[in-house]
Amino acid sequence: MNTFYFPLKGLLLCFIMLSNIAAFAFEGDINRTDAKGQRQGYWIVKGSMINDKLYKPEDKVEEGVYQDNRKQGLWKRYWPSGKLRNEINYNEGKPQGEYKLYYENGRLEEHGRWTNNKNVGDFRRYHTNGNPQQQFYFDEKGKRNGMQKYYHDNGKLALEVNVVNGAESGICKRYDHNGSVVEEKTFENGVVKQGSIRRTKGMTPAPTPASKDPYDKNIGKESKLTEDKTNKAQAFKPNGFNVLYDKNGNVTQSGEFQQGRLYDGKWYRYNSDGILVRIEIYKGGRYIGTGVISEQD
Repeated sequence: MNTFYFPLKGLLLCFIMLSNIAAFAFEGDINRTDAKGQRQGYWIVKGSMINDKLYKPEDKVEEGVYQDNRKQGLWKRYWPSGKLRNEINYNEGKPQGEYKLYYENGRLEEHGRWTNNKNVGDFRRYHTNGNPQQQFYFDEKGKRNGMQKYYHDNGKLALEVNVVNGAESGICKRYDHNGSVVEEKTFENGVVKQGSIRRTKGMTPAPTPASKDPYDKNIGKESKLTEDKTNKAQAFKPNGFNVLYDKNGNVTQSGEFQQGRLYDGKWYRYNSDGILVRIEIYKGGRYIGTGVISEQD
């Protein structure tokens, strides 16, 4: 029995040592930058690395993989409480594919797909109590199509309207908190048809004070994906190499700086949709021309 016990104990100790070595090696691979200052590999961003007083220095803010300064694959972000805040898939630094946003109470807030800076396919948003809030469908161009539905916080339908190529079409019905129809109107290509509005008398009042109209044309057109600012893991160097980012994680400036200004490098310009449209090249602190937008950009 003893001849079996000691080898097993030694094997266990060896396993623990190897595990610690592996963990140490993994820690050494976190938050790497290459010779050009570009973020590479797995990153864990802590509160001490960003400018947000809601996070303590040791709090985990977000984690995921960087590839040449661009977020790649699944990234997770956390509330200051440590609870999961969102799960977003990225492709070369831009949200691409399925994403989920969460309330701090752990309930799902929003679920959809994001392609080329637009929502596509099924879109769902929920109230803080878990009941549905909005239910849309977006085509491949990011325009709403089909029946669009909004719900009161008690789960009852609040409004439904058909949308064709982004414009309301047909009968729009509005409901009170008890599910009774209180208004009907007809749309034609996004415009209310004259004389089509009908309202029901004796509308049942909502049990809580009226909030924002549940029907909002702007809802869904812009995702909350753009609200989370990119981390500031590397301190800005007024004199030296820097890579700067906008709130969407896109590189805005990259190169050598002198006295806080881009001296030798590139300045990336984006349109209102977040699409890269121009690269300006600077030399000696002066703009000398435009660069070619490559697949890497």
